[in-house]
Amino acid sequence: MFTHYYTEGVVLAKKPIRECDEIITIYTRDFGKVDVIGRAIRKNGSKLRMNVSLFSHVKIGFIQGKSYNTLIDASTVSNFKDARKKLGKLSLFYRISEITLSFVCGQEKDENIFFLLLGSFQKIDKFVLSRDGLKLFFCFFSFNLLYFLGYKLYTEKCVLCTHNMDVDGYFSPKEGGIVCKKCFSRDFFDKDAIYLENVNILRNFLNLEEQKEINGDAKFFAKILDNYLEFIPKK
Repeated sequence: MFTHYYTEGVVLAKKPIRECDEIITIYTRDFGKVDVIGRAIRKNGSKLRMNVSLFSHVKIGFIQGKSYNTLIDASTVSNFKDARKKLGKLSLFYRISEITLSFVCGQEKDENIFFLLLGSFQKIDKFVLSRDGLKLFFCFFSFNLLYFLGYKLYTEKCVLCTHNMDVDGYFSPKEGGIVCKKCFSRDFFDKDAIYLENVNILRNFLNLEEQKEINGDAKFFAKILDNYLEFIPKK
């Protein structure tokens, strides 16, 4: 006997299979990342076709089978139509979806990630974002996603000696946080470490409240993120 489930989620990816079917990947509020099969959903007459568009907030119903989930109902809450008109914002949707799918493995509920995704898509749709603003938004999203997945950047104290930091120090992807000058100048070595003239710049960026505007040097934060992302698989 099949069990029916109902939930809401954000559509992150779609993949056509067979002649008219489609595998739809949705990050849901109640089940985490879920893959559902839309039967005959690519046919012109499909009732579900327009209700699960890519990068939309949806409510869905599905049947959980032994090998796969089958979509049986769907309605659109928001398709973020304003963001879809701008290539930069649409590209940001793709990047956010890509990094989420890269790091979220398996089906496990995490409402923090669901609300991070939904809130981010809503802000992208609403806010005016410059080219650097788009980059900063992606960095801010990524650091939050990594935090919820257990890859928090430690910035309050030196990750090696646990003492309070001076104004300047080093960000070490190897250690996942900030290293003070004393520890860095001893036997410690990380060729990918980045010198920080003011460690508070990184701290403040990571601790932004939702209502505050995201500001900063886009290249700097992108470099921090890229270095850390390269290290995480090794960790």
